[in-house]
Amino acid sequence: MEDLAAFMDPALRLPIGGREYGIHCSAWQGLHLRRLFADPTRILDDESERTEILHMLGDTYQQMVDDDISWPRIAHAGRTALFWFGISPEAGARYWESVGGAASGNPLPPSPKQTAMGAKLRSIFQPQERMDRMILAAARTTR
Repeated sequence: MEDLAAFMDPALRLPIGGREYGIHCSAWQGLHLRRLFADPTRILDDESERTEILHMLGDTYQQMVDDDISWPRIAHAGRTALFWFGISPEAGARYWESVGGAASGNPLPPSPKQTAMGAKLRSIFQPQERMDRMILAAARTTR
C-alpha cells in the first residue's frame, strides 16, 4: 500500500492576499473542538475566542503576522478553521464565504510583536498523560 501522506492532506488551506496558509488540526485539538461545539451552554467570550483562534492557527498565526495580514482577516481565518475542524468542512466553508458576517464579537488582537503563543496557551492544550491500564485496574479492585 502507498503511504497515506502521499495522497491525503488533511490541512485546511486558506488563500489570503495571494498566499495560501495551511492550518493543521491534531487529534487532541479536534476532540477539544468537537466538545466545545457540542456543549450548547458554552459561550466563548472575546478572550477565550482569541485563545481558541491562536491555538487553532498555531505557527500559521506567526506567518500571517510576518506577512502583515490584518487582525480581522486572521480572526476570520481562525474562526473558519474552528468551524471546519470543530463542526464540519461545510460549516467552515459557509463561514469563510460569509466574510465574517455570521459571528458577533470582536476579540482583541494579540500583539503583532508576539513571536510565540506563550507557555500558558501551550499548557492549556497539553494532552493528558496516559495512565497505565494496570494501575487503573488495580485502583478499581483495591478498596
